[in-house]
Amino acid sequence: MESSHAELMAQVSQLQTLLNHVGAYVYAKDTQARYTYANQMVCELLGQPLQALLGATSAQFFDYAASDQIQTNDHRVLQQGQRVEMEETNVVASSGEARIYWSVKIPIFSAAGAIIGMCGVSTDITERRRLELQLQRQKQLLDTVLNSLDALVYMKDQQRRYLYANVHAASLFGQTQAGIVGKADAEMIAQKEADRFGIMDQQVLGQGQKSIGEETFVDAHGVNRHYWSVKVPIASASGIDAYVGMSTDITEVVQLKEKFRDLANTDALTGILSRRCLLERAETELKRARRHGTHLAIIAFDIDRFKQVNDGCGHAVGDQAIVAVVEACKQSLRETDLFGRIGGDEFVVVAVDTDLMGAVAVAERMREGVCGAEIRAGKGQLVPISSSFGLAMSDQEASLDDLLSRADGMLYEAKQCGRNQVRHPGLEDPEDLLQNY
Repeated sequence: MESSHAELMAQVSQLQTLLNHVGAYVYAKDTQARYTYANQMVCELLGQPLQALLGATSAQFFDYAASDQIQTNDHRVLQQGQRVEMEETNVVASSGEARIYWSVKIPIFSAAGAIIGMCGVSTDITERRRLELQLQRQKQLLDTVLNSLDALVYMKDQQRRYLYANVHAASLFGQTQAGIVGKADAEMIAQKEADRFGIMDQQVLGQGQKSIGEETFVDAHGVNRHYWSVKVPIASASGIDAYVGMSTDITEVVQLKEKFRDLANTDALTGILSRRCLLERAETELKRARRHGTHLAIIAFDIDRFKQVNDGCGHAVGDQAIVAVVEACKQSLRETDLFGRIGGDEFVVVAVDTDLMGAVAVAERMREGVCGAEIRAGKGQLVPISSSFGLAMSDQEASLDDLLSRADGMLYEAKQCGRNQVRHPGLEDPEDLLQNY
């Protein structure tokens, strides 16, 4: 019997040692919520030896006004037989210090099934909660900063699924910040747009190098938006795990650039090519014709007696005449032909991939169209107009300047021969050529 008692005491001693070193607060209470056991950590927390705690209640050591959860939870276990697992805030009355615990409390039953007490284990998570709160505040601050940026900020993993997106990036896809996490572009937009976005993604994830460039995206309103994107890989010991990207909307800059380009390339009054753009593109077409052994025609023309129209009817009517001439001539041109205003009432057409008869036919149709254009003066009276045309065909040696000079010479000849006609080198009567076309 003595041996059994000694063994039992040894086991109790071992159990007490174990409970004193588990790194948690372990305790037991009777049905009146009085301590029947407390490990060393509980004694140290309350500043009392075990003997002083036995038979005492928590109310003697904790400020229930500040930590009434203890009493509430104990009641649920002892009176209702519930198992409680939750966070508790305990304020030690002697020090006023508030600590946060994760507590597990379970009822103790007798052999007959009656509740005879409870045991509890509480783990101090005060520091963890402090760090979590600090992290949460830092995250809120970071979110505030990132959401205030006038740019899309995002992070994707190796599968190009979003790990993070600021509010601007999420709204671009019609998503919330929480809703976009875990999604790939193709789950939210058309595959074509997703593939376009994926070009730079594959570069930064596949090569592990910073990628910078322009990206385009058609938004929900069908607007083609332009972004200047910077994407930086995030590396770990196992390789490139993800990347961080920032895309700035440069749509207005691109549109402004295109507008300036159009202004530089387009005549403001008529909408056809400007002099500079026409000459640049004509040079390109001439080189192409030489490479492929084809021909193009330079057709130069102006409005007959335009100064009289301007001086007699006013510049508004003169502008009206210029626009009317352009619209009439457009009807006779192919989409591949170049048509530009080189100054005042002077125009040039570059008819590509054509022969002499085809070029003369085009010029004659334009001449007839101009004669049929209706120009009205201030009181509604009809102002008749006509145009004279000079034509030059390309060859393997002549430069663009040579061709323009030849066409101007033929235009001058048309003026000298009575205006309102088409002239070409060596051609006595344009009607002779047109009879065979």
